[in-house]
Parts: sequence; C-alpha cells; structure tokens
Amino acid sequence: MKPDDIIPVKYSEDLAQFAETRPVRRQPMKLRELVGLVLTATGKHPERVRERLRSGTCPYNVYRYWWDGFELDDAALTAALAEFPDPDPALPFRRERCLWARLSETADPRSHSALVEKDEAVARRWFRARSFWSPLMDVAERNQPSYHDYSYYHRADLYRAELTAGDRELLTREAQRLARRRLRQRLLGRGAAWTHLELACSRE
Repeated sequence: MKPDDIIPVKYSEDLAQFAETRPVRRQPMKLRELVGLVLTATGKHPERVRERLRSGTCPYNVYRYWWDGFELDDAALTAALAEFPDPDPALPFRRERCLWARLSETADPRSHSALVEKDEAVARRWFRARSFWSPLMDVAERNQPSYHDYSYYHRADLYRAELTAGDRELLTREAQRLARRRLRQRLLGRGAAWTHLELACSRE
C-alpha cells in the first residue's frame, strides 16, 4: 500500500445498545491519516499498530472506525510510523507551548481531576491585570515538571509536577481572584486536595 492510497473508512457512535439504529458515516483516509488514528489507541508500538490495521477497527472518543483490514510489510510500516513524533524525555517543559493543565488528586476509592485549557484560562476577569493561566504556569515552572510521554491523542508531550501545600493554597487563592466563573466553580470544589499537575505541550 502506498502512502497516498485512499482507504474507505466508516465510523459510527460506539453504542452497542443502539447498534441497529446508529447512523454510519464514511470518511475516506490516506494511510498516514489512518495510522495517526490508530496511534491514539496503540501508541508507537509497531506490532500493536500492525495488529490494529489488520483487525480493521479502532475506537476514538465515542466513535468506532472500521475498514477492510490489511497487512503492511516492515518497510511500509516503518516509513508510516517515521512520520510521527517519538517521545523525547530530553525536552524541557516550556510554558509558552503548554496547551492545557490537569489538576489531579490521587485518593481512594477514586481520583478526581479538573482540566484547565489555555484558551479558557487566559480569559481575564474585569479589572484584573492577569488571568488564572499566569499563576498556574508560574507554579508549573517552579516545580520543574518531569517528562512523562508523548500523547498521539493530544498530539503533545506530557509532563507531571507534584504540588505542595503552598502550591494548593496559592492556586486556590488565585482561582478565587482571577478565574472566570465557570472555571472557578470547577476548581474550587476540591481546590485544597490537588496533589499533582499534568501538563501537555505542543511540539511547535
């Protein structure tokens, strides 16, 4: 199979109880596009990618995609995977490339988290010179996040930083002062309990 060959792909909502009535849509893809979809489920593991392409099905968000399964030889698979980034632990965290942060709490019986997207958090409240994004990135930078992995789903490098009691107090205070109402409501419910910060940074 050549990189520019078009693969007929179908998809529908992945709801088994409505299997007979759910609409089926068509989305033809080039090999690179299909491999990019598969990577969100497998990571950059050649044998897993090969098996998924052979099986002809892949979940993505609330959808399931399927196609006529096919084989790729080693050379074609290697060439297809080479078009996608590899994890790079040598990459330092750079706040200007951060796309989102997730404040997380690890606790039994289940953990909790709050996603803070940059586009939402940079919005300033009236008469405020800063947005909540600024102190959030200050805390992240100060704690020197460690590299975790590359996410093909988010198309971003993932980092993690532990939060101290002082960090939690500062973020709670700054959320009260700077965050817009909807974000503030999400954060303050469990603000004192956050234990670590997960961050995603684009390569570009």
